[in-house]
Amino acid sequence: MRYYIVSTTLRNRKDAVELAEKIVKLKLGACVQISNIKSFYNWKGNLERKNEFKLDIKTTSKNHKKLGKFILENHKYDLPEIVVTEFTGYNKYLNRIDEELR
Repeated sequence: MRYYIVSTTLRNRKDAVELAEKIVKLKLGACVQISNIKSFYNWKGNLERKNEFKLDIKTTSKNHKKLGKFILENHKYDLPEIVVTEFTGYNKYLNRIDEELR
């Protein structure tokens, strides 16, 4: 099995918490961590400086594509950030991810 962190950002804590809870309840992610961040990016010709909330979602190779599709369908942004990073870890932790997503 392969393991991934899928990251996305939202503009407010309420939206971030709602999306995180749905992801965990649907077993698309074993856990979600929410961080308060400051983002800088160009959008439609303007430099944007925004406070956002970043979700880091732990999932598996079995679920990461379903998770990406779910984010696209349920996200408030026109073009949400969805970054997928493969990771490894201690076997007991990876086993817990497997158990949570069964």
